[in-house]
Formats: sequence, C-alpha cells, structure tokens
Amino acid sequence: MRAILFNIFGGITRCDDVANGIVASLKTSPLGVPLVIRLTGTNEEKARQILEDFGLGATTSMDEAVRMVIEKAQEVPA
Repeated sequence: MRAILFNIFGGITRCDDVANGIVASLKTSPLGVPLVIRLTGTNEEKARQILEDFGLGATTSMDEAVRMVIEKAQEVPA
C-alpha cells in the first residue's frame, strides 16, 4: 500500500466524530504511508478544523482527493 484515501460522507455519522477518530487512531498508530482525506456532510467545518489542528488537511472534492492520492502514491517508492 502506497497511499490511503479516506472518504467521509457524513450524513448520519458526523464528520467531526470521524475526524476525532482518525486523530485518535493516528496518535496511537501512525501510518507509514500518505493519507488523503475527503469529507463532506454534517459538521464538516468542525472536522476540517480538527484535522488541521493535528496537521492534516481535507478536501470536499472527490476529484481533487483522487488526484492527490495518486500523486502521493507515485512519490512513495514501490
């Protein structure tokens, strides 16, 4: 695995809850590959701030997220 695309569509599940879960998980088990996050839905502004405070970014565009994850995967040696 050379990169991960995490896609969040927060309808029933709030984006900020998922963002808090991502941060908690990364604090205990850092990834060895780049992570690209796409999120949209309930509390997405809060979620974006939570991720930003941890040093991660997020996009709302699936097209942009896919481009980003491909680019990051190509930067990682096979």
